Amino acid sequence: MICVCRAEGQVEAVPMQFLHKEESPPLTGLADRVVIAAVASILTVLVILLLNPHSLLQFANYFVVWNAFIFLFNREDIEDFSFAFLVNSCFVAIYVLIQSTVYPDTYGTTSPLSSSWTDDSYFFALAADTIPPDLFVRENFFLDTQPYAMLIRWLTIFSIDHPLDALFFQSGVAAMLTTYSKKFTWQLSGDRGLANIVYLFTLICPFLMMNGGVILMRDTLAAALFVYSLSCLNARRYLLALAAVVAQVSVRPGTALILLPAYAIIYYPELNTFIKRRPLLVMLGTGVLAAAATQLVATVLEFSHSTIGTKGVGLLGRELFADLTADPDANKLFLSIQDLPFFIKLFLNGAYIFLYPFFGPRYIIGADYFDLRSITMALVVPIYAFWLNAWFFAGALTRLRVASRQRSIVMAVVVALLLIGTYSLQTRHKTIIYPLYYYVIAIGFTSATQLARRFGYIFSSMLLLLQIALAFR
Repeated sequence: MICVCRAEGQVEAVPMQFLHKEESPPLTGLADRVVIAAVASILTVLVILLLNPHSLLQFANYFVVWNAFIFLFNREDIEDFSFAFLVNSCFVAIYVLIQSTVYPDTYGTTSPLSSSWTDDSYFFALAADTIPPDLFVRENFFLDTQPYAMLIRWLTIFSIDHPLDALFFQSGVAAMLTTYSKKFTWQLSGDRGLANIVYLFTLICPFLMMNGGVILMRDTLAAALFVYSLSCLNARRYLLALAAVVAQVSVRPGTALILLPAYAIIYYPELNTFIKRRPLLVMLGTGVLAAAATQLVATVLEFSHSTIGTKGVGLLGRELFADLTADPDANKLFLSIQDLPFFIKLFLNGAYIFLYPFFGPRYIIGADYFDLRSITMALVVPIYAFWLNAWFFAGALTRLRVASRQRSIVMAVVVALLLIGTYSLQTRHKTIIYPLYYYVIAIGFTSATQLARRFGYIFSSMLLLLQIALAFR
């Protein structure tokens, strides 16, 4: 038995087998879901007809292909997945409409004003059959191969000639991330409200949208594969979990390495028992994993621009410290942290990753251009994160036992942030821990003690005020 707290001071015993229950509770009534999905679909179709009618075929293609996968392996999740796919498709269409209107030559990709400029057009170019002549892409992109772009090509029946043709693949990724974040929470808590909060927050998260939800980037795919593997492990579907991990390593080897400790932390009791029962098998497996990890690190380093033994940002990072110091737009706070002793820098870099993106009103006040991603990341996300961070702190600090592995998941988030801050420092890589982040947020939102919630709002207020002070310094 485990104890689940439904509200402060109220504890209910839940059978252990409930942790492996497959079917998640519905978010809303069937009628409400049908109406919302229908409205989202109509808006999506109208925007597609306005921008690129050929993309209607791709919209249908990805909806069928993704739902076929879910029906084949996880048919009990088909309603949650389809609903999330259609809602996210509407977000994709609206984003591309705005970008195409403001910057027609981007065809809905990120503009030259965005920090992720050329990332999404690069992946599109690798997957495309033809490329619009005035779309800017990286030089010599055709010399590269990317499993992510190859996956999009394999799953696409019709030709890819416009960025919108490939973008609805991301709706399947976003739906997978949303659906299995909810399912993971349901498996560990058996709490309908907790699971639905995670589903809703993940579905409408602006940070996730701007890092792969509505943009052709790999970060949300890495997060989706991570939480899908966790859900499969909870359901004892080990082959599917292994397949998700292998896919994650193929698509994003650096972040896959960063996530390995999270698996060990979350499932430490099972690992400990397994080690005691089968020590020889564990020794053999450790040797194989060590060899694989060595090869993986070598592969990552081959494609990395990091510097070892010098003042590089990190072993797995892409940035050179010299490049950052020469960049007039580089974050001076981040640069000053890199001069500190390692153990101080370790925790400050982790805190830096947690706080990112920082409040930046310059994208609104006095700006002579409009860039939707920059505005969302520098204004909407930091303000929205005030509440999210408050509930995260409340969930992390509460003494109530709301769900299984609660403390382990908080620890996994902290360790992942430290690793991202030390070995990656690609700030958008924090996307990979958002399923765990929202798990803790949901606990703080629904079930934290009053004292924990009060501390949460105090801490979050201090962090936001600090960002505002730095922005206007």
